[in-house]
Amino acid sequence: MFIVTEEAKAEIQGRMAEFGKAYARLQMRHSCYMKLKLTVEDEILPNDIEEVVDGLHFIIDKGHEHYFFNKKIVYGPDKFGFKEFDLAPLEEDEA
Repeated sequence: MFIVTEEAKAEIQGRMAEFGKAYARLQMRHSCYMKLKLTVEDEILPNDIEEVVDGLHFIIDKGHEHYFFNKKIVYGPDKFGFKEFDLAPLEEDEA
């Protein structure tokens, strides 16, 4: 479905460990194209699907899973200093 860059993986693992949570929820930010909202949570809700990527457990609302097909999750601070996750298209060699 999607891949996770090493930088994003390290940040997600750190957040999950810091807060003692089992899942990383992925949501699209409706106000900003291709930006993700990532939260760490304890449980899966009835309308969620679970995707395991590189040993990380992600949960996504069933109505939003199409956003994540053939994408990669990247992480980095933006020019204003906020830490952000983005979705990027997969390169041919990553697919």
